[in-house]
Order: sequence, then C-alpha cells, then structure tokens
Amino acid sequence: MNDTIIASLIGAIGIVIGALITLFGLGVQSYLQSRRERKLHVMQKREELYIKACYVLMEHEKWCRYHGENQHCKDIFNELQSPMLIYASKNIYDKYYKLDSEIWATYAKVHTKKQIKNISDNIADKIELFAEDMRRELKINKV
Repeated sequence: MNDTIIASLIGAIGIVIGALITLFGLGVQSYLQSRRERKLHVMQKREELYIKACYVLMEHEKWCRYHGENQHCKDIFNELQSPMLIYASKNIYDKYYKLDSEIWATYAKVHTKKQIKNISDNIADKIELFAEDMRRELKINKV
C-alpha cells in the first residue's frame, strides 16, 4: 500500500513538472512569435516609408528642375517627418534630410540649362545611392 501511494505521488509530481515545462515552453514560444511579428511589422512600415521617401526626393528634384520651389513638395516632405522619426534608422533619417536640403539648395543656385542637366544627373545618382542604402538596410537584393 505504501508503495502504491509513493508511486502515485511520484507520478503526480511528474505530471505537474511536465505541465510546468509545457507552460514554460508555450510562454517562450509565444514571446518569440510576438517578437518576430513586431520586427516584421516594423520592417513593413519601414519599407513603405522608404518607398515614400524615394518618391518625395524624386518629386522634389523634378519640381525644382522645372518649376522651382513648391509648397506641395514641402507639404509631402513634412508629412513624412513623424513616420521617419519613428520607423527610419538614424542613418537613413539623416541622409534623407540632408539630401532633400541639398536638392533645394542646389537648384536655387541654377542659372543655365546646362547646369540643370549636370545637377539633375548628379542628384539622380545621389538618390540611387540613397535607395541602395535603404535596400541594404532592408536586406533587399537588387534584381
């Protein structure tokens, strides 16, 4: 009788330990899945933001080349300010603002059509390099 009680107690303790290990494993799995989903969410937001940033820079370059400053361009640039603060990396954030400022400042000094062509090519190259930095950060290989 004593042996049966001891065996039952050992079995019950084994069941409790197994249940605790299972609960711990499920908790760890849930935590890791949640962390992975957060990272994926941030990467998706960052990707959308970086696409908009490239669009804004190209739009600014085009408007500056043909029309000079434009309030609409300034507005769409400013719309990205808050999302850039939250989702963009420090490196991309700094480059974005520097490149946009450079576009405005460079075209303000233009006097001839030949200058416009040279500046436009130069800025297009800088935007492409900027896009390459974003692709590298997002781990996207250029096809």
